[in-house]
Formats: sequence, C-alpha cells, structure tokens
Amino acid sequence: MAESKPRILQGNRDMFWSVVVLMLIVGAFVGLAGQCSFSPTGPEQGPIREFDARASLAQDARTLDFPIRSPEVPEGWTANSGRVQGLADGTSSHAGWVTGERSYIELVQSDASEDSLRSIDGEPRPSRTVVPVQGREWSVYSGDDVRPIWVLDMGQVRVGVTGSAPTSDFEALAAAVQDTPPLPRG
Repeated sequence: MAESKPRILQGNRDMFWSVVVLMLIVGAFVGLAGQCSFSPTGPEQGPIREFDARASLAQDARTLDFPIRSPEVPEGWTANSGRVQGLADGTSSHAGWVTGERSYIELVQSDASEDSLRSIDGEPRPSRTVVPVQGREWSVYSGDDVRPIWVLDMGQVRVGVTGSAPTSDFEALAAAVQDTPPLPRG
C-alpha cells in the first residue's frame, strides 16, 4: 500500500497540478457543449430582427385614446421593436429602430404627462434644456448614466424620442414625427 502524505505536507506543486486537471475537465465540458466562443476582435453583429412598425402604430392608433403618428424615418433605419406600456397617469406607444450606424432610437407617444415621460424607464433625468427643431421647442431631459429623452407636447399627446443614437438622428426623428399627421382612428 502506498503511503499518502499527510494533508499538511501537500505543497503548492500538488495544488497546481490539481487545478490543471480541473481546468482540463472543465475545458472538455465546455468544448463538448459548444456554448462558448472566443473572438479577440469583439462580438459579431448579428442580423437585425425586423418588425413592422407601421402596422404596430396603425394598430395602436385604432386602440388607444390619443393620436398616434407613423413618421417616415430615414433610409437605412430598420424597425425592430414596438410595444404599448402603461404609465402611472396614462399609456404609451413605443416603436424602435436600429439606425444606419447601428445605434438604437425609440419613438414614444403618450397621453401621460411630460413628467411621466421624463422618467419613463424609472430613471431620474433632472437636467432640462430646450432644443429647437423646425420651429418647435423640444424639452431635452438628461441625467447621469441615463439616455436622454426629447419631449414635445402636441396637445392631446406627448411625443418622446430616446435611445443611444447620435443627436442628428434624434433631430431627424423629431422633425419627422412633428410634421406627420395622426393616423386614422377606429
């Protein structure tokens, strides 16, 4: 029978080889599962999941109690999301696009107050500035570590633009939505 060393006498060398064996076993499981990949240049951009924003906004116009607009967006933008969300003092319709530079921009239309839109994702935006867009003044709310939201009060509806896109894309969507008539209701 081979003598085994007392546990107190096992050194760093024994520990090193134990860890190497464990890493090989884990590596074998990861390799067999095929769920991991290594890309030294960063993640690859997958295809953009397309969404019919026009149909979604038309449906929202039929079912919601406030005017909904479906603006023409610049060429190269791909609609990829839409939803209706309840807010504390109203409802909001959302449509999102991936822009030509692969940034995200979202249009929010709501019968809720401007303050509700200001913190639509639950994050505070204490700073307010005003940006003119083709003769109308948009309130721009921003804060630390939150995406800005541009808000325009159009009477029966407040319109918001938010996302990670550059300012030029915010201006393009703001101009498009403020110049678009509401969709037919009912």
